[in-house]
Amino acid sequence: MNMLPIWKKVGYAMGRFGPSFLITMIQMTAFYVYGTRFELNWFLNGISLSASYVVIGLTHWLTGYYSDGLDTRWGRRRPFVVLGTPGIVISGFLLFVPNWFVNTADPSLELLVFTYYLVILCLFKFFYAFTMTAHQSWLPEITNEDERPLVSGLMNTFNFAADSSGAILGFATPLLFVGESPAMLSDTGLTLLLVFCVITLLFMLPSMTVIREKPDIVAVKRSLIEETKTAVANRTFVGWTLAVGFLSFTFIAMTQQMVGFIQEVLLLDTIETLMPPALTMLGSTIVCFYLWLLGIRRLGKKKSLMIGLIMLAIITPLTPFLRGFGGVIGYTTIAIIFFAPVGAGMAIYYLMSYVVPADIAQVDELITGESRAGIYTGFIGVPLNMFQAASAVLLGAFMELSVILTGSELWGLMWWGPVFAPFLLIAAFILRYIDIDPDFDKLGASRAEAPEE
Repeated sequence: MNMLPIWKKVGYAMGRFGPSFLITMIQMTAFYVYGTRFELNWFLNGISLSASYVVIGLTHWLTGYYSDGLDTRWGRRRPFVVLGTPGIVISGFLLFVPNWFVNTADPSLELLVFTYYLVILCLFKFFYAFTMTAHQSWLPEITNEDERPLVSGLMNTFNFAADSSGAILGFATPLLFVGESPAMLSDTGLTLLLVFCVITLLFMLPSMTVIREKPDIVAVKRSLIEETKTAVANRTFVGWTLAVGFLSFTFIAMTQQMVGFIQEVLLLDTIETLMPPALTMLGSTIVCFYLWLLGIRRLGKKKSLMIGLIMLAIITPLTPFLRGFGGVIGYTTIAIIFFAPVGAGMAIYYLMSYVVPADIAQVDELITGESRAGIYTGFIGVPLNMFQAASAVLLGAFMELSVILTGSELWGLMWWGPVFAPFLLIAAFILRYIDIDPDFDKLGASRAEAPEE
């Protein structure tokens, strides 16, 4: 097979940037912005967020399955990318301008604001999963094994750039709103949002126009129900799904509360004061991503992940006390001290979220002789996002309780840590009983020695 030209390698990989940037920024800011700038009831806010996780989970699963079996003149994956990319851009933009359509400051119209947020957020998550599941599935179909590491490296580079810039803008997004009632994006905020929406579209153009799979790819026809039953019967897969589910219970609260916590609890409400802790967390995540790789070689994946989870379980419950500490040693200093280990703990999960499902699929292939990486990759999104949906409902109720009991969201922004940290320990406990460090050499040898049927 001819090697993929370098410009196509870069063109395919750069498609990761725009959607990853938008979803990172939206995950960090939408919950807080709608609760404070658009004055939406926190419980309704949590319901909207919860519904969006259900949508993205089901879409990942079904898109992976149906894109495997699609057969068109444009290939299996490109139709999803062409249809989904404009949806990502339009819905991502509309999410931050509800005031163009509804008077968000009028309490009598709160259900309209809720409906707008619910519909647009769910549409964004749908189009994101619809597009990026197909886009990610292209990798083994447009490259051969020799060039795949380079393309994967390029994709990770664009992913890191997107996550970093998306998180930095996420920290600053609430500062880009002007006015009290109704609040709206400033001219600067609107310009930044438009710029990144245009970048998303431009960076996806190669995938929408010139990238296509190898001509000898055959559409896979399998039963969705039977393939799902096979995945659910895999003890390691189920254990991993439960562990990640409980872990994500805390991670959802962490990502949704981060912006409000740093601005209202730690009183860092200017670009100058936000940047040091934001860059600390991002730098810690990136550096520790590679340090954990070294740790995995020495300790294995299970021990490394358990160390990361226990570290987060110790750090997270400190949230109610950091304001007092910050008054003594400085809020910027205490934010840096807090977010450095948070970034390190999140890094090990980001690493494992790619590695472990791939390992599970490879073990299954070595045992059964059949490749079903798609169903393992896609289906895990269903139970995982159900956990995340439950976490979003609990978080919304917790924040609304804060408003009812104290008259503001400050108490909720301080005490979410102790409430959500125990789920990390549940995840670590489940990890003790599953094997995520398979011996591939032994499995391969057993497969080679097995008599052919």
